[in-house]
Amino acid sequence: MLFFIFFINFSPNEKDVNSFEIETNGEKYGKSEFIKYNGKVYVLVWGNGMYTLNNVDIDTFRAISSEDFYSKVVGLDKNHVYFGNIAIPDLDPNKFYIIGNGYYSDGTNTYYCSPVSERNKDLSIISELFQITINVFSKNKKPQTYIYPYKKVETDKKLRAVKNMFSFATDGKKVYYKGEILENADLNTLKSVDGYTEYFVDKENVYYQSKLLPIKNSGELKIVSTKQGNRVLYDEANGYVFIEDYSFDREKGPYKVLGNGGNHLYNLFFVAKDGIYFYNTQKKKQERIGNNIFIGNIEELTPNVFTDDKNIYYFDTYDVWFKGKNTGHILTSKNTIIYYLDKKDNWEKVSDISDGIVVGTIWKKGNDYYYFDEFYMENTIYQIVDNETLDYLLNANNINHDNMVNLVENKKLIVVNGEEKIRATTELSGVYRFVIKYSKIFIFILIAIGGIFRLYKNSKKNKKITEIIKK
Repeated sequence: MLFFIFFINFSPNEKDVNSFEIETNGEKYGKSEFIKYNGKVYVLVWGNGMYTLNNVDIDTFRAISSEDFYSKVVGLDKNHVYFGNIAIPDLDPNKFYIIGNGYYSDGTNTYYCSPVSERNKDLSIISELFQITINVFSKNKKPQTYIYPYKKVETDKKLRAVKNMFSFATDGKKVYYKGEILENADLNTLKSVDGYTEYFVDKENVYYQSKLLPIKNSGELKIVSTKQGNRVLYDEANGYVFIEDYSFDREKGPYKVLGNGGNHLYNLFFVAKDGIYFYNTQKKKQERIGNNIFIGNIEELTPNVFTDDKNIYYFDTYDVWFKGKNTGHILTSKNTIIYYLDKKDNWEKVSDISDGIVVGTIWKKGNDYYYFDEFYMENTIYQIVDNETLDYLLNANNINHDNMVNLVENKKLIVVNGEEKIRATTELSGVYRFVIKYSKIFIFILIAIGGIFRLYKNSKKNKKITEIIKK
């Protein structure tokens, strides 16, 4: 908690000129992200506020006059071209022109610049914290936590933008994505797998961004994910799994995916003959979590509930929290669990429950009715205790989160607790746990550094005063 308070009170945005003040009172350069204010030029870098363009020539500075979405973060003066707040030394502003799709050139050098900011991968957490501390106490420029990433294109040929393909360009033979070559790509058949992610295919090859993946286009590739994200490339024909350019061990495949579209799981599960796997997002690799316990064919009842030939299973999640003396409650791990519910026999679906979209389903076994959640609730399965509640769920015109919570609080819906079978655990990173564990020491170091800077600044100030008095 102390670390959190310290970070909020002394974050870089507090020491810099207020971003709201700049946007309100500054003079914006057209529809760009650049603003002139108090004799300086600023640019909004989404994720960390306003940054100053150092050594800019204000009189000749201009943003790119274009309605192009890509060019809002590109500007130039008589000396430099700027991608966000970063000056590009080998682009001549006097010969500069727009290619399109985020590509720019001066006839000699060609660059790609993304219009979407990203965390600066070259800045480690420790370096960032150190730079933040220096900025707080010395008023130096704040760390470049976020940037508009850019890439020099290694070509001496003239590029053209590829129509209707975000961040693509070609020289007629080679195809580029965000400045990188897609090896052996066929532009005539190249397309996104789903229109949203950075997985691409042509008539033969499969790519993540510009990286060629070690499989061929089967024609049955799709993106699978939980409701929380974790988008995965899945080859239904061969059972292959890719997370970005990381491949599950294909010798252990084929894999069957469980949990696609589910909202009661943090991780998708992948079933192979020799076991059950998930992708550990902290370790960045495939992890085996148990034997294959399923019998025969696996079929989905809902995105969170499924069957094999004999049993019904469901997903749910569990979080582990650490309560420190000075840190409050800190999340230390996220867990996705498969529970055994019951034998498969004699279960039948009664109805979907919708609120514009399907938010759950009602199921029946014997004389008992159950609600399988797909959207609103904390748990996956609830037993419906009486006919009044059943009728309400079947006939209500407006079922929302508050209505459902009230039913649980009034014990009209009772949580069903199954038997745990398989668990996938993702623990927080070591750096995060280290900061939590040694937060007091860390804060002491920051305060000490701050004290040293203040003493240094005061000594310089006193020295100047002494010199003035002597004169």
